[in-house]
This record gives sequence, structure tokens and C-alpha cells, in this order.
Amino acid sequence: MDCIFEDYIKFTTNFLTNYYRILLDKKYERKYVKPFIDKYIDVRYYNKYVVKSKDFITRLNKELNNLAKEMIEENKKDEEKIKNNFALFSYILFIDGCLKCNNISILLKTLFADKKITIEYADNVKSDLEFLVNDYIEKKNDFFHLFNSEEFYFKEKNYGNVTVVNLEQKCIISKLYSEYAIDKAYNSEIVVENRTFLSILLLSSRVIKEVIDLNFDHNYIMEFPVSLFEKNKKIIKYLRALDDDMLKSRIILNFKYKDYKIYKRDIRDLINQGYGISLELDEEYDVNFDDLFMFSYILLDKKYKYYDIIINSKEDVKTNMITLWGERCRHS
Repeated sequence: MDCIFEDYIKFTTNFLTNYYRILLDKKYERKYVKPFIDKYIDVRYYNKYVVKSKDFITRLNKELNNLAKEMIEENKKDEEKIKNNFALFSYILFIDGCLKCNNISILLKTLFADKKITIEYADNVKSDLEFLVNDYIEKKNDFFHLFNSEEFYFKEKNYGNVTVVNLEQKCIISKLYSEYAIDKAYNSEIVVENRTFLSILLLSSRVIKEVIDLNFDHNYIMEFPVSLFEKNKKIIKYLRALDDDMLKSRIILNFKYKDYKIYKRDIRDLINQGYGISLELDEEYDVNFDDLFMFSYILLDKKYKYYDIIINSKEDVKTNMITLWGERCRHS
């Protein structure tokens, strides 16, 4: 499976393109539509912006308005077309969940009655657009239903705007097997790898939902088994599922220091590729600050003798530190 965040962006981009194709019909011009769609995707789903405003909708509208002004300045003879395309985007904010909409039918009636939009619509446009919008909303709901699971859930520990997660199971297993046997099987290499991939998919779905709700601030830390470094085809599949700028910044792959000593080159390569990586210091850590700045997060445990040294050297380490508390939210 490819990266589901990327798939979702393609799905949304395709809807936006068809939205304009239906409304503009033969007057559709890619050069006056695509820049609006690209800007919307960047701001809406990747939180990329130039305009400074605490209110997201204000920021998004100003970004699109500034783009419209630039396009009009460069194409003054087509000012009316560009203004129409900009005006049509105000309805997308409701359709795509930026703003609350209680009734899609009323929204679309308002669109077609909007006198600021100087477009003459063909007879079939209203029914075609209503079908497109309802189909988009239905498929969005179906998409998220795919990731609902009654068998698996995340055990979580929150540290501010970061959550350390571990995938647990609540499958019905025959009483013929002891808890020891079940736990041993669940923590076998192949199962750990498979549940890592499932964790990536479930977390990706959660991140998409949060982005839709305009939440760009919460990150997740999950274990990444070093056994995958020995399995080239498999690790390519796993990393491909995370290969999106938003996921790379929000889903952080965690490694223990003892594994980092062995797979230093592989882990550094992930960092160079833009993946978010955290390092959990353990009993093998030798109080060497040289590499720590590279990581998105450093995980510390108070039980180790070097804890106070690290905490008192925050200015030298220059990265985010998390002090683990309570039972570690993962299997050893």
C-alpha cells in the first residue's frame, strides 16, 4: 500500500479539479484553476503559509486572495475569470470541512444564486455538481471506516503535544494458549514488523483526521523495529507508507540507543531522507552529545545515572527532550 496521506491528497485534488470542470464547463482553463487548488492544498493540508494570522480561515482566505491579485496583475484581460474562480473557492471551505455546513443542498443552492459569480451554468450542472459533492463526502466517510478496528488499539502516554503509542490487540484467542504463549507470539519478529505497518496506517489515518480538523500540532512516537534494516523490500514498503512531508513530521520513529550504535548509518540515512526520528537513551548511552542534535526527540528515563547530566545540558543538546514517566507504553 502506498502512502494513504498522499492518496487522500490526490483524492481531494481530483475532487477540486472536477468541481471546477463541472461549474466552468467549456470555460475551464487549467492555468487559472490549478494555482488555486495547489495553494489550497498547501495551506489546508500542509499548513504552509506566508500570511500571519491566528485564525486559520482568515489566513487561508488571505493566501487565496493574494494569489488571485497576483494572477489578475499578470492576466488583466481575464480578471473576471480569475475572480469567479476565487469566489467559487469560498464554497469549497464548507464542502471540505474547513467551515461547518449543516445542509449541502442549501449550500449548493446558495452557490448557484450567488450574484458575485458571473457564470452561466448549463442545465445539467446543478445535478452533476450535487452528485459530485455527495459522492466526495460519502467516499471520505468510507475511507475513514477502513481504519476502524475492533481488534487493535493504541496504548498511549501523553507528553504535552507528543504521544508515545504502542499497538495492542484485543483479539479473541483460544483459552488453550497461555498468556505467556500469546505474548511471546505477539512479540515475535514477524508479528512486531507486521503490527508496525498497521500502526503506520492507523496513525496516518488519525493524522489526516486531525489535519481536517485543523490540528497540526500533535506528534506521535512509535517504535520502529531494527530487524527491518535487514529486509530491503519490506522496509521500502514501510517507509513508502510514511513518505509524505506531513507524516514525516508528525509520526516519529523511535530507536533505542543500543540499536543506534549498531545501525547508526541506516538511522542517519532516515534522518537525511526527512523522516522524524527519536532516540531513546538506555543503559548503553555513554554521555556523548555529538549526535543528539540530529533527532526530533530524545527520550530519557530518570532511572539512569546520566539523566541529570542530560537535563542540565539542554542548551548543548539543542533538541526536544521527553522524560518518560510511569510504565513505558510499549513492549521491551
